[in-house]
Amino acid sequence: MAHPSLRDPNFRKTVLFLSAHDPQDGAHGLVINRPTNKSLIDFLPNHDLNALGNVPVYLGGPVGIHELTIVSFDWVAGEARMTFHSQLSLDQAESLTGNDSKTLRAFVGYAGWAGGQLESELQQSAWIVHAATETILAGIANDETWLELMKSLGPAYHLLAIAPDDPSLN
Repeated sequence: MAHPSLRDPNFRKTVLFLSAHDPQDGAHGLVINRPTNKSLIDFLPNHDLNALGNVPVYLGGPVGIHELTIVSFDWVAGEARMTFHSQLSLDQAESLTGNDSKTLRAFVGYAGWAGGQLESELQQSAWIVHAATETILAGIANDETWLELMKSLGPAYHLLAIAPDDPSLN
């Protein structure tokens, strides 16, 4: 999660799911709380998508904004274990619709870090590490998701989260 002090507009008040991370090779992730308020059918109007057409699309990050990726978050026996399927084909994704143990989402763009970059940002306290849970990934993630997660960390984080960007204007 973005720390309240992180002002970069690409990541301000975001919740990210890291799908890959290696200190030398870098990291790849998706912003999961910026809905576009559109579904796959809006992005792929010339395809016969059936139930897949209702999959919500999120702004996944500032990199590759012309790429559309469909992912499946999987849950086993109610545990927050997951498998990340990057760039599912439409046929593969369609076969996952209606499966209660899977949450399908689509993302435009992604977030990426070069080797060592994320570690540096973590040392600067730009990010707060939070375990992925079914509640976070299976729910309807939006602007309120970040605030709710900040509240769950305790009163100090909640106060930081609701503080105005420029207290002098208050």
